[in-house]
Amino acid sequence: MIVMADKPEAAPSDVPQPPATAIEPLPELETVTAADDLTLTGTIGDDTAEVDNTLALELDMLTALLWAPPARARHVVEALIGSRADRDAGTTSTVLPAGSVVFLSPVHQDVFDTVVALLDEGSPATPVLVNARFADRGLTIRTRSVMLEIASPRHGRPVADSADLPHLAAALIDGWYRRGYRALLARMTQVTAERPTAELAGHWTALTAHQQTAETRWLAIRDTLARI
Repeated sequence: MIVMADKPEAAPSDVPQPPATAIEPLPELETVTAADDLTLTGTIGDDTAEVDNTLALELDMLTALLWAPPARARHVVEALIGSRADRDAGTTSTVLPAGSVVFLSPVHQDVFDTVVALLDEGSPATPVLVNARFADRGLTIRTRSVMLEIASPRHGRPVADSADLPHLAAALIDGWYRRGYRALLARMTQVTAERPTAELAGHWTALTAHQQTAETRWLAIRDTLARI
């Protein structure tokens, strides 16, 4: 007599089975978080001459900005960071994002931020008014040497119409853009040394996205400055 063995129940055919893969899903990358966008701060090399030249450019740009007619100063500032309305609305995809470190010198950044605050209030941003705002904040000693340089430039008072201002601002944004590239390359070098091989493509994709976003901003700002 032949005994028939019971057939095992087959797995339901309507349950999807995950495809077999040898690569685990990529973890969330730190390079894609807004708080760690390397194009905001960038990296500068160890060349002291480059640092000196960058600081001199920053001072020249700020001097021209504070001596410029209010309308020209406003146009240049808005080309770099957008109008106050744009910033309040968050529509700043074609200008520098909030948190960008445009000036290597913290004092230079303070001067620029104070100029922005005055212009946002509808006030001109002259050396006297900027210095008065620093006095109100107890920053006179910290900013004294820079403000003296701006008020009495070594090479003579800037021309009344500050014709060089858009060109100086363009050179400033070029420096921001180049430092961002250096930072991205440094991050990828670190990633290739420390992270698993399976993650490298994801990091490269994230860094490329940062580069493309920075390029969009850089091109738009340069175009706006060229039309001032």
